[in-house]
Amino acid sequence: MLAQQKRNIKGFSLIELLVVVALIGVVAGVGFPQFSKWSKDREIRSQHEKIGTYLTSAVSHVERGSYPYIQIKFSIVSKENTVMVRGLPQEKFSFLLNQGTDLDCSDDNFSNTNGGIELLNETLSDKIEIFPSINDDKKFFSICFSKGGKYFKKTGNAVGVGVGPVGFESLTTPSYNYIVICSSGSTCNPTTPALDKFTYGIKYSRFGLIEKYKWSEVNGKWNSR
Repeated sequence: MLAQQKRNIKGFSLIELLVVVALIGVVAGVGFPQFSKWSKDREIRSQHEKIGTYLTSAVSHVERGSYPYIQIKFSIVSKENTVMVRGLPQEKFSFLLNQGTDLDCSDDNFSNTNGGIELLNETLSDKIEIFPSINDDKKFFSICFSKGGKYFKKTGNAVGVGVGPVGFESLTTPSYNYIVICSSGSTCNPTTPALDKFTYGIKYSRFGLIEKYKWSEVNGKWNSR
């Protein structure tokens, strides 16, 4: 009886296995490009959210009075894109004002010797690029916020040299205050028509308003996020 049951057990034929392998190959061939695009967009979107959070957090420090002056600096350190946030305590801030020091957005004003406190120092993904560029001779740009926007300043490539204004909404005046995040090797300059659908933008104001956008390749415009 047992021998009879063994003879009735059937496995897959070679042709059936080949058909299954072929179907798996077709499904993988169709699905992989979509998964690759999704993964690429997810990586850039994640970095976009991270940078937006750093800016929002820096502005919150100013609004709460934790630090009257805050610097967000984007630079290249050891060939890696980095972002650093430093705050100037009230005592040092008042001292510089009383001394008649020009409160610019330079590293000197936020150095340890001037009492600057490092609040964050993070490495960004190597799969993204940023505009204004930090890959040319200057290799950095900084944005500084103060309560009420009185001492709002920018340095490096963020000051507007070679950077055109962008209208993120059709009903507002084009702005020079923005950061664009795109995939590595693509064009991040928002004043060119070469942006792809994996491009995200952050607009900021001197008063600390942070707004996030995504570029629509279909409509050719920025959509608020």
